[in-house]
Amino acid sequence: MSHAWYKTYQKLEAFIKNQPEVQIKENFVSIDEKVRPAFYKLFNNVRTSFLGEKFSTWLDEAEFLSTKYMKVEDDLIERLRLKHVLMPLELRRSLSDPIKQIIREMFDPLFELLQKKIEMEEFEEKALERIGVVSRGLYQKGYIKWFIVSLIKKLDPEKIYGIPIFQPSSKEIIKHRKDTLQTIPFSEETDILGFEVVRRDIVLVPDFIVFSKLLGKYVGFRTEVGKAVWEASHHSDKREWFSIGSMMQDYGIVNMSPDLLLYVADNQEDISLVADSKKFCRPDMMIEFLDQAEERDAAQVDDFNRIRLYHDILKPVKGTCIISKHSLPEKMKQGLDDNILPIHFGFNNLKWDTVLTLLKQ
Repeated sequence: MSHAWYKTYQKLEAFIKNQPEVQIKENFVSIDEKVRPAFYKLFNNVRTSFLGEKFSTWLDEAEFLSTKYMKVEDDLIERLRLKHVLMPLELRRSLSDPIKQIIREMFDPLFELLQKKIEMEEFEEKALERIGVVSRGLYQKGYIKWFIVSLIKKLDPEKIYGIPIFQPSSKEIIKHRKDTLQTIPFSEETDILGFEVVRRDIVLVPDFIVFSKLLGKYVGFRTEVGKAVWEASHHSDKREWFSIGSMMQDYGIVNMSPDLLLYVADNQEDISLVADSKKFCRPDMMIEFLDQAEERDAAQVDDFNRIRLYHDILKPVKGTCIISKHSLPEKMKQGLDDNILPIHFGFNNLKWDTVLTLLKQ
């Protein structure tokens, strides 16, 4: 075997062979505390070498994205005096240190190889598949988070607000009466920027609301759109509301999960509710992100069809933006609604003016 990473694996094998304190059998693993640091140094060298050889392009892009994201996050933390920026742990680790996060996917397969449970070819196949799927997903999610925090910065934020929605227990959800309406509390200034975190969607509210000095208005951000289970007690008469029942009659049961919905208003109360069990608030803008990892025409056709459907259902007032790090072929843009705007948005082609101009309308 001529793979460069295999040389590091041979060093690990030699270490195990020469260390009686290390016992790795098919159904038994024992690594003495005295030699554990040396073992895991070699173990990690194998994982890092494999990743560098097989996924060098992804590593370059992921580390570049990490640098870009962390800079904007640090700026926002200082400007808004934030204590925390919340997101799923694996995404946080990926944006902070992409290599350290992604090599975790090789932990089990590499031990299986050392235990002779799998052959070298199966190890490579399993590691390539797991890393390929996870790395693409983490990069996509990381790119979206970078876009969101960058958009907040571009909006010239003065303050950030959260809505302290009631989080019921499982027992309270079961006992909830259908005719009981959920009161939406007033938003409160917060020092936590949080999105895509575990929550019970009794009603859908913005992840957070930012007061934008650029727009002179409040902007509500909502990611991870799910299905609300309770009915709200109040719906702003300054917003347009769609009946979820009518939406289902017109479009059937759709697992609708737009990447980002934006709501703009003079008053926070008018954008404090995204949806309840019966009504959905018409957004001002919807932003969708194509797969940022690579160009895939066939998959993009499915993406465009999904985006068209979401756009038709939600009818965003200012339109829908499709963000792609790669330049899109003209054939992909044909037949799109005039209010659906594909934007080539590479790191060297940041078209913030296009997005901000739409928001200002």
